[in-house]
Amino acid sequence: MAIFGKKNKDKQFKYPGIRMAMDGSAAVIMCEREASDAAGAFPITPSTDMGEGWAEQKSKGHINISDRPLIFVQPEGEHAAAAITAGLSMTGLRATNFSSSQGIAYMHESLYAAVGKRLPYVLNIACRAITKASLNVHCGHDDYHCIDDTGFIQVFASDNQEVADLNIISRKIAELSLNPAAVAQDGFLTSHLIEDLQLPERELIEEFLGLPEDIIYCPTPAQRILYGENRRRIPEIWDVDKPMMSGVVQNQDSYMQSVAGQRPYFFDHVQKFADECLDEWYELTGRRYQRIGQYRCKDAEYLIISQGSVIRTAQATADYLREKRNIKVGVVNMTFFRPFPGDLISAVAKGRKGITVMERTDQPLSEDLPLISEIRNAMAKAFENGHAKETPFPEYASYNKVTDTSPLYSACFGLGSRDLQPEGIIAAIENMLPQGKRQKFFYLGIDFVRSQAFSPKQELQQQAVIDAYPAIRDLALKGSENPNLMPKDSLTVRMHSVGGWGAITTGKNLAMTLFDLLDYNIKANPKYGSEKKGQPTTYYLSAAPEPIRITCEYAHVDIVIAQDPNVFTHANPLAGLNKNGVFIIQSNLESPQEVWRTFPRASQQYIVDKNIKVAYLDGFKIAREETDHPDLQFRMQGIAFQGAFFESSPIAENAGKSKDDILQAIHNTIKTKFGGKGEQVVEENFRTVKRGFSETRHLAVEEMKVGDVAPWAVKKEKTAPLMLLQKPANDDPISDIHRFFEQTGTNYINGRANESLADPFMALSIIPAATGIYRDMTQIRFEHPIWIPENCTACGDCYTACPDSAIPGLINSVNEVFETNIKRIEKTGKTVKHLRRAIRNVEKKYHTLTADKSEGTVLDPIFNKSIGETIKEYPDADQAEVKQEFEWFKEAMGDFKFAITKPYHDAINKRTPNNGGLFSITINPMTCKGCMECVEVCPDDALEPAPQTVESIQTLRNDWEYWNDLP
Repeated sequence: MAIFGKKNKDKQFKYPGIRMAMDGSAAVIMCEREASDAAGAFPITPSTDMGEGWAEQKSKGHINISDRPLIFVQPEGEHAAAAITAGLSMTGLRATNFSSSQGIAYMHESLYAAVGKRLPYVLNIACRAITKASLNVHCGHDDYHCIDDTGFIQVFASDNQEVADLNIISRKIAELSLNPAAVAQDGFLTSHLIEDLQLPERELIEEFLGLPEDIIYCPTPAQRILYGENRRRIPEIWDVDKPMMSGVVQNQDSYMQSVAGQRPYFFDHVQKFADECLDEWYELTGRRYQRIGQYRCKDAEYLIISQGSVIRTAQATADYLREKRNIKVGVVNMTFFRPFPGDLISAVAKGRKGITVMERTDQPLSEDLPLISEIRNAMAKAFENGHAKETPFPEYASYNKVTDTSPLYSACFGLGSRDLQPEGIIAAIENMLPQGKRQKFFYLGIDFVRSQAFSPKQELQQQAVIDAYPAIRDLALKGSENPNLMPKDSLTVRMHSVGGWGAITTGKNLAMTLFDLLDYNIKANPKYGSEKKGQPTTYYLSAAPEPIRITCEYAHVDIVIAQDPNVFTHANPLAGLNKNGVFIIQSNLESPQEVWRTFPRASQQYIVDKNIKVAYLDGFKIAREETDHPDLQFRMQGIAFQGAFFESSPIAENAGKSKDDILQAIHNTIKTKFGGKGEQVVEENFRTVKRGFSETRHLAVEEMKVGDVAPWAVKKEKTAPLMLLQKPANDDPISDIHRFFEQTGTNYINGRANESLADPFMALSIIPAATGIYRDMTQIRFEHPIWIPENCTACGDCYTACPDSAIPGLINSVNEVFETNIKRIEKTGKTVKHLRRAIRNVEKKYHTLTADKSEGTVLDPIFNKSIGETIKEYPDADQAEVKQEFEWFKEAMGDFKFAITKPYHDAINKRTPNNGGLFSITINPMTCKGCMECVEVCPDDALEPAPQTVESIQTLRNDWEYWNDLP
């Protein structure tokens, strides 16, 4: 809810709103479906959910306040969408559009025309970064500011409550002023963030907006000149009874007059209508908005000015700094950008010790970023007021003294949804203090150089940048602390999963269940990359009895749910887990000791030191038993963890809720989510949740020993993949894959994706060719194929069908295999005395024993027999040495398997006796995604799926290393 003024607590407001929980996209649609008649929209992330939501409401036959069904036209692109929306508005319909990023840029030229035609439609923007050196589908304000010059009214919502309210308010301003409006929200950070709000009632929308066909009094002299005393609320430009041409061509004689006339007759009235509509909204709802929102600004010595979702975090940080450090900080929310509220800004900016303007965009080669540029202009007018004989700008403040003009600082943050912690806002404040750096422009949330390099090579690379740009380190600021600003008695949850495993559904269901069960305030938001499926995802969820203002990723959490059993291999899931917190992990292991041994030593120590409660659940086992469909198994695993959450979390118990209360609330949530798919689907999901509740097991930490770690779970710094090490370096640094891996790749494989530096290579955004083949897909599998050599016929169907070339076949002679083993022994520094001669006898015996063998033969006993007989042939004095060397020989080969097959053994033996080859199928653990296509096409059952465990991963890697050593 907007916190822009004190409410009159004794006053009863007619429309307080309907308490609900939803994301920003849904908030738009819940308002638009009542108010609007028609939409022309083309899907583009992250505004697609709004377009889909409108289409869904249309398909359901929703009837709006005008008693009409909804109209939806999906064109071939955003440019056409703008034209369709304009056309719908010209017919007198209440029209809307939804878009983002390049979609806004693509329709840019059409927006000028919409303003010139005085079309009062609303453009809803889920703000996203525009492609520059690279594409990003996440939040940035580039698209919002790329329409600054079109003449659209521009407002920005900082949370879901504002999204809903400003959508309705802006529409009324647009229809009174006959000027289109853009209502923006942060893409993903608001559009996909679920939180509680008071949804505007249908009756409120009808009373506040009226109907498109209503005849209203013309509110400006220019409109009365044009339309007479009264006009249709949304004028009909396309009217068969009054034929007209709209969109004419004008030459030198008249074009300028048409542009200039819009300022006094239309644009100059917008501010008055904005203030009137904001006041009227307050009288009806009790929710107070102004063109700028002021939080604790009255006595503030330092101000943070910004727009979007960062506002709430800034307000919480301001409270913290006032309470803990006695720094008087205020926060200004730029609700309106067009018309720019210079009158209000000039007043609030007067006489402060420092003002930092934080912007989620970077405009190259400009004098200033867009917000601070407008603020500086407003302050210049106020300064002129204070030094002119007359007051040239009567609505603006007057700066009579030098100290009235506050020092301005410019901060760029959050590009592409880059996370900004309270630490970043503290850095901006500390920069303005007397002992601060007083740096005029800086970035927050990133590094150009790191104080401690991760490797000697990186240190050399950093030093080269510092030598060329000595001041580069100071271009990014860091705060002195990162406090936990969650409200008292709150619960924060972080989920680690994999795209496609149902984490978002699980997170949403958990959030809605907590909202319904406890009537708590909630926030729930996913974090994932543009690739989504198969890649690590994180979901953040919080619930509290009072409003939650933090909108960043949670650095301090109470519960961690790791649906991803491989999470320790690429991340630290315990990071920020509070004392006495809860850790729930997916595991198919039977005993608590086995589960404990999968945790790295540092994680074990953290669990003991922080008194963490550990629980584990085999959600995949439950999912496999509840459904046969592979895709549903992934998603059902997440559903099972809902039960595990409530079984392990104290939140329901602390709120006095029983198990039956919890299960009933979960059932209600599932029915809301899946009810449209039938009762059977609802019950299957509910049964999965109940099994998750009952089958969750707990680990007695006090009985475990720190340091009791399985060998394969020992945390090591990951180095370059084997295939990369074999590749020669490139003299060109831009295309050198080794340089790229050292600077970028190592951060990703070691769970430091956020640690990449803003260096010249990153600025160029060029990736050397073929880097994708070195990506390790281990973390996205939950099962993999295993090869059964005695069933294999070497038909080749498996490696032909594999979409990732992850299961190569190979033929070797027996001698090549034996020589490979010896070379592997010698690599370890051991010296062989007898082995080279001995393997000749082993090879002869092997060929004799397999001369009449064919497919279906298990080779291990034959190899062992050949070796055993060879050892016995040596004198007693040498047998111990020979036996030891053959032990090394077997260790070098490990568990690698071979098969004898008709085409590569029998056929060769027929042509050349005692030369039958060995055939092998090896799974590449780096590239196999676990799709099981090979299992499906194998006609001989020589491949079968197996659950992935830490041990099986190590076996796959050992076999792959051996395969790479084979000729």
